[in-house]
Amino acid sequence: MKRIFYGWWVLLALLLTYMITNGIILNTLPLFNPQLMDEFGLDNRQISKPAQVLYFLVAIMASFVGFLLDRYSPRRIMLIGAFILLIALAAFANAQSFRQIRMIYMYYAIGLTLSGIVSSMYILTQWFVKYRGLAVGILLMGSSLGGALFNKIAGMSIVEFGWRGAAWILFGCAVVGMALPLLLIVRDNPAKLGLLPDGEPFSSSDNSFTSPSKVGITLPEAVTSTYFYLLLIATATLWFCITGIVNHQVIFIEKDLGKSKEVVTNVTSLFFLCSIVGKLLFGWLSDRFNKLSIMLLSIVNLLIGTVLLRYLPVLPPFMMYVYSLVYGIAFSGAFTMIQIVVAEEYNGIHYGRILGIFTTIDTIAGSLGIASLGTIRKSSGSYLGAFELMIALCILACLCVLAMKYIKRSQLQVSSQ
Repeated sequence: MKRIFYGWWVLLALLLTYMITNGIILNTLPLFNPQLMDEFGLDNRQISKPAQVLYFLVAIMASFVGFLLDRYSPRRIMLIGAFILLIALAAFANAQSFRQIRMIYMYYAIGLTLSGIVSSMYILTQWFVKYRGLAVGILLMGSSLGGALFNKIAGMSIVEFGWRGAAWILFGCAVVGMALPLLLIVRDNPAKLGLLPDGEPFSSSDNSFTSPSKVGITLPEAVTSTYFYLLLIATATLWFCITGIVNHQVIFIEKDLGKSKEVVTNVTSLFFLCSIVGKLLFGWLSDRFNKLSIMLLSIVNLLIGTVLLRYLPVLPPFMMYVYSLVYGIAFSGAFTMIQIVVAEEYNGIHYGRILGIFTTIDTIAGSLGIASLGTIRKSSGSYLGAFELMIALCILACLCVLAMKYIKRSQLQVSSQ
């Protein structure tokens, strides 16, 4: 009986870790905000400050972590990040002032950057090539699965044990779901176990994967190419649109369209369920078809979803669910394809640094998307102008990918001559 390729176990461990880092730190901790507001006498503006600082610090540190990944063991870097997150979760459960909470969120940012998506993608690209798209899609499911699972656990625990007791339960989940898998399962690359990516047997003549840091496009080479900037513009505009809509769609549907909380809950539940489908679907498609073509397909879907959102005020009510289905699949598909295309083009000597640059720019763009939608709604009293801006940005992203396809086609023609 053929043994299961160890890379799939590494993927499982990274999935569990990503469920903790994004599922708890980004998607579940906001559930504690009402209790923190009551205990420390805070308003809406004050309680949102720590999360803003977290995103800002992650954007700043991502490039630095990418540099570290090119020089040191990615597994050790993730373990250090996991240790910092565990300390921060324990401190959160014992916090006695909002000043301490703000400081703890700074440690969340450090731990999240070290053990989050950049490090996970770095390790995953060493283990998978042929099945990289599917593997990335499975990994990225972690944020959706973690958010759904730990929101449920935290919600019930807050009611039963108070917010501090719930925080300790999340700490225990993090030990089991993050620290143990990183310690016991994750390895930097398949060569350490005598394997090649995707499970091929390793032989002494196969040394191309033994030192992946010695091959591939360098950062100086990357930044002198038009392709790099086209991809950077495309990913930044997509992040601007994705994070902006994900963070404002509930306000739009509930406040502007006047829908009930039950309807909003149903729409968002379908939205995030479809996001799981989108990550798997586009990851699977990218392993079978041209990756830039699949990325273009995801952006076209995103464009269609944004157009539906723009015209929801004049569409029949059931179209909210059509929007939720289309955009849920599209935004997760676009997110997945960003990671896959960057890995496909730049995996190698400076992959960590290049991925860090993309993560930094994309995170800043995402923060601007959140702020821009709020500003436009406040100044005009409507989100419609913001949605029209995002439609234009989706079209810009499509044009960038089409230009990238042209560059690739030209390069192939030159190499074949």
